[in-house]
Formats: sequence, C-alpha cells, structure tokens
Amino acid sequence: MKKDKSQLILYEKNMYKAFMILSLPVMCANFLKALHDMIDTFFVGQMENSVAAQAGMSISWPLLNILLSFNVGLAVAGVAVISQLLGANQKEEARHYSGLLLVASIIMGAVVNALLFVTSPAVMRLMGAEGEVLSCAVDYLRIRSFEMIFAFVFTAFQAARQAQGDTVTPVILSAISVVINIIFTAVFIRIMNMGVRGAAYATVLGQTVVTPFVLWGFFKGKTELRLGISDIAWDRKGMLKLFRIAAPSAGSQALPSLGFLILQAVILDYGKEVSAAFSIGNKISNMLLIVVMALSTVMAAFVGQNIGAHNKHRAQKSYIASRNIALAMTFVGIIILFPVRRFMVELLSNDPQTIQITMEYIIWVLLAQPLFALFQNYLGVFNGSGNTRLSLWMSVARLWFMRLPLILIFKICTDFGRKGIWYSMIISNILIALLGHFLLKKVNYEPKIKS
Repeated sequence: MKKDKSQLILYEKNMYKAFMILSLPVMCANFLKALHDMIDTFFVGQMENSVAAQAGMSISWPLLNILLSFNVGLAVAGVAVISQLLGANQKEEARHYSGLLLVASIIMGAVVNALLFVTSPAVMRLMGAEGEVLSCAVDYLRIRSFEMIFAFVFTAFQAARQAQGDTVTPVILSAISVVINIIFTAVFIRIMNMGVRGAAYATVLGQTVVTPFVLWGFFKGKTELRLGISDIAWDRKGMLKLFRIAAPSAGSQALPSLGFLILQAVILDYGKEVSAAFSIGNKISNMLLIVVMALSTVMAAFVGQNIGAHNKHRAQKSYIASRNIALAMTFVGIIILFPVRRFMVELLSNDPQTIQITMEYIIWVLLAQPLFALFQNYLGVFNGSGNTRLSLWMSVARLWFMRLPLILIFKICTDFGRKGIWYSMIISNILIALLGHFLLKKVNYEPKIKS
C-alpha cells in the first residue's frame, strides 16, 4: 500500500528511507534541468561565435537570478506557511494560503517580466559587456522575460505540492517542460540557426506548455488543497504574512545574485574566454548540485511539518539525515565526474583557450561541492523552520563579506590573475560552513506560523 507523503514526513521511522522516497523525484526534475542547461551549452558551444554567445549567456544569469529571487522567496514562504499549517491540521487555512500564493505569483511574475525587459540593456552595459557579448546577453534576457509569469505560477504550484509532501506531480510537469525545451533548443539552434535567441525561445515555450496543467492541478487536482474561486480572494493580512516570510528569503537570493553580477563583471574583465569557462564549469558542477538542492527542498517540508506537529526531535533529525545523504552522494559524484571532466568540457566548447581555462576551474569547483552541500542544508533548516532571516545572513555573508572582498584582494594585491577567483571560492565556502554551524544553534524548532 502506497504511503501518504505526509505520513512519511511525520511518522516513517527510517528517515533516510523517507528522504530518498521524497527527494528522488525532485532529483530527477533537477537532473533534467541540469541536462537542459548542458544541452543548451553544447549547442551554443558548437556555434561559430560560441565564446561570445556563452559569455553573453553567462553574464545574463545574475540579473535573471536577482529578479527570480522574488519567485524563490514566495516559494520558500509557501512551503513554510502551508507545511506548518498542514502539520497543525489547519487544512482550510492552508488552502487559503495556497490561493494567496498563486495570486502573489501572477502579480510578481508580471512585474518581473516588465523589469527584465526594460533594464537588461543598461545592466549588461554596466557589467562591461560590449559588441557580440552585449548583443547575445540582451537578446537572451529580453526573450526570457516573457517566461516569468509562467515560471512564477509553476513555482507556486511546486511549493504548494511540496508542502504536502507531493514531490512527484511537479516533477512530471517539469520533465515535460524540459523535454520540450531540449527538443526545440536543438531545432532552433542547430536547424534554424537562431543562436542564443533560439535557446531563449525554447525555454519560454517549454515553460508555457505546462501552465494549463499547473492551473488544472490547482483547481481540479485531487488533493486536500484543491482551490475554489473563494480561495483566491484578496486578503491583505494574509498577503502581508506571505511577503513578510518571503522577504528575507528573496533577499538571500537577490543580494548574492547582485554580488554575482559584480563577480561576473570582474570575471569578464579577465576576458570572454574566462567568462565562458566559468559558465561551463558551473554547468558541470550542477550535476552534483541537483542532489543537494533536492534534499534541501524536501528537508524544508520535513522541518516545517514536524514543527507544526510539535515534533522538535524529528525536525532536528531531518537535518542530520539530509546532511549525511547530501555529503555521501556529493563525494560519490566527485569520484564519478573527476575522471571524465575533460570529455565533458570538450563537449561544451570548441574553443581551445576556453577548454584550457575550464579544466583549470573545474578542479576547484568540484572540490568545493561538499562545502556547498553543508551550506544548502543549513538553508533548508532555516527556511523550513521559518527562520528565513538566518538564510539571508548566510547568503549575504558568503558573497558580500567573504567572496567578493577576497576576489578584490587577490586581484589588487597579488599576481595570481584568474586563479584568485578560484581560491576565493574555496576560502569563502569554508568560512560560510563555519558560520552556518554557528547559526544552526539559534534554531529552536518552535512553530513560527500562526493562523
């Protein structure tokens, strides 16, 4: 007999088993997204102007992430609020907040759409992009801006389902989106010669296609949070509660993304080949991050529901289980990826200098993965327990107080060149793991969400 997902979260004795059952679907979805990014990079990497195209896409991501931070913030708030209400058996209230989450996502998606379209040329110029790199970045961002409403709505649906312990349904829809995306990326770039614009159009198309199914899931799906028209009525007090919880998490995404925007400008100053290499190395490391991100997402629901059910001990144990699984799987992933790193790099670029720089960078980024696993697990605890301000402190400190100052020190005071960037990443990841260990002691695993 198939176990109810909330039963797994609240009562399954073997917590490692429960985590694997719930996180595997999320890992599959994340793997498909990482695979899509790799395929995007592969097709773009075989273009005639591949270095400029890859550099343009690379420097566009910080601006995308700054604006998508509102999406992440709403999702974290949704999981925290809805999971704790479900844990306390307040299903009507949980349904109400699910409806508010949908409304907030549509509004914010429209706002982000407009902001991204209008600001992308000026921001890319400020980052130092020019010529072909600037043209590729602006084209990519302006087309991607029309994806925002659909992306926000999907994330709201994903958050509502994950708060209930349903990690499968969002994965199925995500898989459909990614497969469509991959197919049309190949068609638009390889057959129709649309370059980075083709990659952007394919992403928008993949996200748009699944939106009707997402809305059906909200209003017709067979779940305890099935919405009616009354559930999407405006509620100022409830909306303020959502945004109050979302704000620190959004900030924990936006401020680091702003820092990465500056970081990308520094990297671009070393040359477009270094920027392209940085992008390719991160795409490969994402094959390991999919595990960590999935476990962190599931842990937030574990922590939230068990806090709502006043089960402090189980909430604490869920962090330990997630951390141990993440570290074990990360080490295994490094062992698998390290011997094949050159093969993967050469798949993603046809430029000899970019390949050489990427091979240099990939060693450091793979060594940093266990530290990132710890970092992401701390964020999962903080978000699930409603302590999103601690997530904000962690994310801001990692980039603004550690990594960026170190990069500038290495750039100004040493002759290490681009290697100063790699060294700064390792040092900042070590320091932030120590800070996370300290902040974890401040989590008391008491309910923070009241109806």
